[in-house]
Amino acid sequence: MKKIKNLKVKVTYTVGVGDFEAPENVVEQLKKAMDKSKGISMDEYGYFEEASQWLQQNIRERDSMEWSVEVEECD
Repeated sequence: MKKIKNLKVKVTYTVGVGDFEAPENVVEQLKKAMDKSKGISMDEYGYFEEASQWLQQNIRERDSMEWSVEVEECD
């Protein structure tokens, strides 16, 4: 065994959901985020706050269809 002092990984997963309801302002923010983000975190845009909160409350890793791990740092 060898001790790892620092490990940083990036985990990406894809979740597909359907047949659900969300507030109108959340739906509008999700549509705007889709148009603008192209892979940029919604947290980088303050005006997507409600959509970001809604996603955190309704999307779970266990719902993922696929996921990947990228090792960014290992000392």
